[in-house]
Order: sequence, then structure tokens, then C-alpha cells
Amino acid sequence: MITLCSRYTREIQRPEALKIVGEDTFRPELMSGSFVARSVGDMFSKIQPGYSYKSATDNPINADNMVDDQEREILQDFQKNRNLKIKKGIIKRKNQDYFYIARPTVSKQRCNKCHGRREDAPKEQLQMYKGSGGYNYKPGEVVAMFITYVPIQKALAGLKTTALKTVLMGVGSILMILIAVWYFMNSAITKPIIKITQIAENISRGKDLGVEVQSKRKDEIGALYDSFNKMRKSVVLLIKRGQKKKQ
Repeated sequence: MITLCSRYTREIQRPEALKIVGEDTFRPELMSGSFVARSVGDMFSKIQPGYSYKSATDNPINADNMVDDQEREILQDFQKNRNLKIKKGIIKRKNQDYFYIARPTVSKQRCNKCHGRREDAPKEQLQMYKGSGGYNYKPGEVVAMFITYVPIQKALAGLKTTALKTVLMGVGSILMILIAVWYFMNSAITKPIIKITQIAENISRGKDLGVEVQSKRKDEIGALYDSFNKMRKSVVLLIKRGQKKKQ
């Protein structure tokens, strides 16, 4: 996201701003991709303390972007291997472990307006940055890298919280499924079977022989009801025949 902010500033926002204010004007908030990206990173770090972002280079126009020793090694890897598009790893900074993601920044011809010869740079840029760094970029060379730092302990704590929520949600879902299954079994199977058992017991005792055993169900339970109803009718018929013979 931060990289996209930088790209949008360079490719869209800066050209439009130059049309309005002129070539010698320099407003980093509107024209500098690295400035905008760093500002977005700073805003994000306020929301998520511990996370940090840096446009790191060994030739900075802004001293805040100067690489440290560890960053210099990562930057040199990009400079030595132009096919390397991303680096990830764990690094220790200020006695704390961080996970980092770094991507190279390759100078383009359009960068020469601000980072070519110092004397050709916008006047307001020269007034803002007095040093000699950040110039003489050559198109096609790796001049910097965008690097993001994520504190491992904080990330792990977040993962633990997410995992706990996931487990709790999973347990809750399983309980809901079990309750639904129990309700279905109780209403659709258990209760009908208990009722049939009672009917069978009453018939065996000669009770409720005149009560029609009915069910609107079309499944096995419904078939079982029909069977018991036929049995009831057969029992009633046998009783009537027995009574006629006695007469």
C-alpha cells in the first residue's frame, strides 16, 4: 500500500502539480514519492505502534533516509542482483526482533528532474535540502529500497489473539451444530419412536385399539406408523372374529 502511494505520487500527482505551480517549485507533500510514502508509514505507525517504514538509501537527499549498517547490506544485495525483487527476513533493531520486507527502488529517467545534477534541481528543493546527497542518479540503477519493519512479538501477540478468536468461533459453531443435530434428532426421530413404542405397548395390552395411528411423514418413520396401524387393524379384526365364534 505504501509503495503504491509512492508510485501514485510520482506518476499521477507530481505531473499534475507541476502543471499548476511550475518547474522550479518543490512541494514534497505533492511531488516526492518517498516523502509521501514515509508520511503514510509514519501515520500507520501511530495507529500500530512498533511498525515502521523507511525509504532507505546510501545517497539520501533527506538525512532521515540514510541506511544503517544492516540496511546497507540489504541494499547492496539488490544492487548486486538486479533480478532480486524482494527480500524478507528477521533483523534485530534496538534490542528487539523485527520481521522486515524490502523492495528495491530503481531510478527512472523522470527522476533526473530532482535527482540528476544538483544545479538542475528545483530551486525550492535546493533551499529545503542544503546537502549534496541525493543527486547524480543514473537511470536503471538501484538507488534505494522501501523497507517495512514489523515487531515480531507484537505480530505473534496478534496471531495468538486471532487464533484464540478462531478457536472460540470454531467451538461455538460446533456447539451450535450439535444443538441443531440434537434438536433434529429429538423432534424428527426420538419423539416419533417414543410415541410408536407407547402405541405398541397399548396395543399389546388391548388399549386404544380404536385409535387410528396416523403420520403425514413419507420417510421410514411414516412407514413404521403405517405398519403399526395395519397391525392395530389386524388385532381388532382378530378380536372381532374371536367374539363371533364365542356367540
